[in-house]
Amino acid sequence: MIKKIIVVTVIALLAMGTVWSEGQSEKKGAEDRTVTIWEALQGVATISVSSLDETPLYKEYQDRVGIDATWIHPVEGQEREQLGIMIAGGDLPDIMYTDWAANYPGGYAKAAEDGVLSVLNDLIKTSAPYFKKLMGENPEWDRAIKTDAGDYTVFPFIRGHESLMVFFGPMLRADWMNELGLEVPETIDEWDTVLKALKEAKGVALNMTSLSGGGRQLRTGPAFISAYDITLDWFIDKEGKVQYGQYTTAYKDAIATLAKWYAEGLIDPEFVTNDRKVFDSKNLNNQAAAWIGYGGSTMGAYLTNKKDDPSFDLVGAKYPVLNKGDKPFSGQMDVPFRGTSAGITGNSKKKELAAEFLDYAYSDEGHILMNFGIEGESFEWVDGYPLYTDLINNNPDGLTMAQALCLYVRSSYSGPIIQDKRYIEQYYKTDQQKTAWEEWSYTDAAKHKYPTVTRTSAENDEWADIMSEVKTYADEMYARFITGSASLDDFDDYLATLKSMGIERAIEIQTAAYQRYL
Repeated sequence: MIKKIIVVTVIALLAMGTVWSEGQSEKKGAEDRTVTIWEALQGVATISVSSLDETPLYKEYQDRVGIDATWIHPVEGQEREQLGIMIAGGDLPDIMYTDWAANYPGGYAKAAEDGVLSVLNDLIKTSAPYFKKLMGENPEWDRAIKTDAGDYTVFPFIRGHESLMVFFGPMLRADWMNELGLEVPETIDEWDTVLKALKEAKGVALNMTSLSGGGRQLRTGPAFISAYDITLDWFIDKEGKVQYGQYTTAYKDAIATLAKWYAEGLIDPEFVTNDRKVFDSKNLNNQAAAWIGYGGSTMGAYLTNKKDDPSFDLVGAKYPVLNKGDKPFSGQMDVPFRGTSAGITGNSKKKELAAEFLDYAYSDEGHILMNFGIEGESFEWVDGYPLYTDLINNNPDGLTMAQALCLYVRSSYSGPIIQDKRYIEQYYKTDQQKTAWEEWSYTDAAKHKYPTVTRTSAENDEWADIMSEVKTYADEMYARFITGSASLDDFDDYLATLKSMGIERAIEIQTAAYQRYL
């Protein structure tokens, strides 16, 4: 029966297109210093390679650590489903890298409790000296990645500087703003004036993505919702209490603004169905005047894409407020550690070797390699600064900077590393990007950000059951309120429905977890 399950699982994986790197079968039976790794391959990297072991970065990495790695890459967009299939089959690789908070119910702590991941306390003492030293020197990181029980279960991706935690925000067509004599808006009223002027002159205004269509990081609505001293998700209010944004009275006022703009034609009428591809196409083809996007893959990519069009220009704006001169309550700001990390599986026969493989990235040499690549190829030392070469900045094969970086570093997306701020200093090449980053960074987000916490197993089971229903309903009503298919006159009924689903119990659980974190 067990053999049958494993066979079915392998067939399912092959049918779904899971990619094993070339030479896997030979490596599997090779010497002991070989590990297997499961993780998604970044879409931007697939332009050049089909597996991470084909990249110059990991060819160099494997040579340095003296350990060969075989990667298993799930089909893009099917990571969560294929992760579930693999775990259900029980035939796991040595290392699994994913966003455990998003892709495993209960996150990495629950995965360790279930035996999917190993508890690493002893392994780190014996086989990960670089990581052990680094955590000892950085107690805030150490606290963030440990479970409530004080266990290590993962080798994390950590943003190593606050400048790396802000990377997207509001932007507008600067060329159109200048043409119409408009100032960059700061308040909701100023945004109202600017959007109306852009709509009248250009026929378009604000491009939004839905809660499901463009990913949380491209959800335009929350940028304006923060003006009402809330966020769309979990946050810490001004009194230090844990709140869920979509279950607050202020949420009604925030949604009312977006509903008004939608009714006036100031918001793209197709925002509910917009995905990232459509979003980019509209922004690049004069079908939008303002949007929320990344400093690199949105603003930087657009400016590069339109470099032969001197009339196209962009400007970043601060996160909106209600009153002129106020500091924005929130905005986009990540935490140093969110849950994306590499875990060593519970059934791995090579746990010490896997720990040794992962540990090198946290050494001084490994840190430079993972953030800047190979000296003499992708970077050179200039006055003590690791400066990217033209192989990255002006790639001779026509690759964009993002595409070239994916071959030589992990700092440009994520990985089991400490991300270096000197990467972002070079990634934001234009004055527009640098100015936008400064504007987006001007918020009180750090005060109100709900941190990465762990819940007990019992808490998590209850919380997950509640929030599965709550989020589905709340996100559906978000779109319905904005488009007018549901009336804000029924907002009290909406709150009552969330209460009946158990949202107040979920808030109690989050509060308890937050207090333990503190």
